[in-house]
Amino acid sequence: MPTALVIEDDDDIRRLLEVVLQQEGFTVRAAANGADGIAALEAEPPDLALVDVGLPDMEGYEVVRRSRAATTGRIVMLSARTQDADIRTGLEAGADAYLTKPFRPQQLRTDLRRILEGGDPA
Repeated sequence: MPTALVIEDDDDIRRLLEVVLQQEGFTVRAAANGADGIAALEAEPPDLALVDVGLPDMEGYEVVRRSRAATTGRIVMLSARTQDADIRTGLEAGADAYLTKPFRPQQLRTDLRRILEGGDPA
């Protein structure tokens, strides 16, 4: 069974992401801040990590930079920040994709399937 890690400080969004991923067949772990997320990524690298940009203790970009070498799984940034500079920063940090909030669960599922298959979300 594939594994996923959700690094998101908003409880409601984190729970929603957990449900969506579980419905897709993932075993899901979660962290509410960057430090715990990095520790979880390094301790047990997931097949997929969803990382929020705006975490309480550090930017999600920093989480990705610090943990990219520790995982061969896909890293997807998920943020309400939609500027080209934000997207570029996320990808340059090592994310495989950058998706924006708000999202619809069905569209998120579709995007994640494409990302996991090696493509970019449309």
